[in-house]
Amino acid sequence: MKIFKYLIICLTAITTFSVFSAHHEKSYNFSDCEGAVGNLYVSEILESGTVKGFKKAVKLHQKFYNDRGFDVQVKANIEYEREGNETTDELSRLTTVVIFPSLEVQGLWSNQEFTDQDQSEFNAFVDIYNANTKVVVRKSNCYLN
Repeated sequence: MKIFKYLIICLTAITTFSVFSAHHEKSYNFSDCEGAVGNLYVSEILESGTVKGFKKAVKLHQKFYNDRGFDVQVKANIEYEREGNETTDELSRLTTVVIFPSLEVQGLWSNQEFTDQDQSEFNAFVDIYNANTKVVVRKSNCYLN
């Protein structure tokens, strides 16, 4: 009978601590992101595309945000293949990340009114991206630091 009593006490304690700790677990939902947030685009270069064309699109993409007074960074990189611990010279994919300082700034950007001129300038850099690359992955990121 004592063993049964101790077993019940132990199970109750474990359950209580588990529920208590789970209740206070930090949320990792995107909507709770406390750091910078970003839009990630992973692209494959088209047979007719060039890295030079991709870089031109990135430059115009950054200018688009700058001209509208937003503190947004457009970062781009080239991914290379790896063989074991060695990096090859073989280009794998191109990546663009649009980084907003916070969810609030991203929301302000998304909810603003865009003019015909804004749309024209947006289309200009998107057309250059599309002439050089094909987006194969689209993700949203929360930066932890």
